[in-house]
Amino acid sequence: MSIEKRMTRDGEPRYVARVKNNSKLVTSQTFRRKRDAAMWEREQYRALAFGQFIPPSQSSILFAEVAAALLESRHGQVTPHSWRTDRDNLAGIPAWFSSLPVASIGPSRILRYLTEQLAMRARSTTQRARTTLSAVFAYAVRERMLTGNPVRDVRMPSGGNPASRGVETFTDAQLEQSLAEQHVLHARLASVTEFFSLTGLRWSELRALRVGDVHSTPMPALRIWHAQSDGYAEAGTKTSNVRLVPLTDRAQEIASALAANRHPDEHLALSATGKQLQGSGFRWAVKWSETVPPGRTVNDLGHYAASAWLRAGIPVHQVARWLGHANANTTLRVYAHVLGEAQDLAAVAQLNARGADLFDG
Repeated sequence: MSIEKRMTRDGEPRYVARVKNNSKLVTSQTFRRKRDAAMWEREQYRALAFGQFIPPSQSSILFAEVAAALLESRHGQVTPHSWRTDRDNLAGIPAWFSSLPVASIGPSRILRYLTEQLAMRARSTTQRARTTLSAVFAYAVRERMLTGNPVRDVRMPSGGNPASRGVETFTDAQLEQSLAEQHVLHARLASVTEFFSLTGLRWSELRALRVGDVHSTPMPALRIWHAQSDGYAEAGTKTSNVRLVPLTDRAQEIASALAANRHPDEHLALSATGKQLQGSGFRWAVKWSETVPPGRTVNDLGHYAASAWLRAGIPVHQVARWLGHANANTTLRVYAHVLGEAQDLAAVAQLNARGADLFDG
């Protein structure tokens, strides 16, 4: 033990603990109590023995600097969309948090940050921010600035948005009305809207779909193996897997019309001007804000398709595969309200039958 006692000008004792490795000073710290100095010294020597010692020059780096280093390191390692999401999440971190040394940020400060975010943003947005935050601390661990990731010890706090009511999408009548109005404006793009509602494709997947991805054997289906969001280069699908999405008779009719007399390498769905689809151009051509119910998006057409499949009795694991979900648990979580409808309808039918029997008797 190498703890030195010193006296301040006011005559108060201070205890300086020094930690050496191979006779070389690696760190030191001053304490008011000798017991605290001894405890800290033991912790540092233990960290040295187990290879967990973090030099002060590393642990004193500010969170903002670590975040910037993470973004720099992820260039080319993740998709441009993921990189931009991380950048935007980190840009939203308040100054009081970013200016802290990364080693000084523990579970209590992370919980405070998440709670503040929940008061201002949707729960799903805060969850994504938490994922980015965890990535920063994981990077700090890899670069030997920390010995552990404190985000892992903090669960999402309660609060935020009210409990989810499940996904909201078009009713049959709303979709029929929207398609009729869009057909008057642009018949081919109205069929694209309908195609979304029949296939459950993501916008990025339909943008990237080629004529040659429409298959007729062993059954009419789409081969989904790439995606392209507006403004980004073409990439793999969200789960990086290839999947087949079967086509109903109506979906096959639309696909055949879109592919007629076209080269296999051409994009299947084109804009009003014959170019690759762009979200803004598509919405303008069909006057989306005027022809669909308020708040409805293209993504809601995918929810419509999934809900229709489940109501038709298609097994959850099969719907998950058609949607490109990583596992069926995602499908169960998102569409739990739809899966409960059949049981509710059967229960109401039993109650109605019982009531009829009572009155008939």
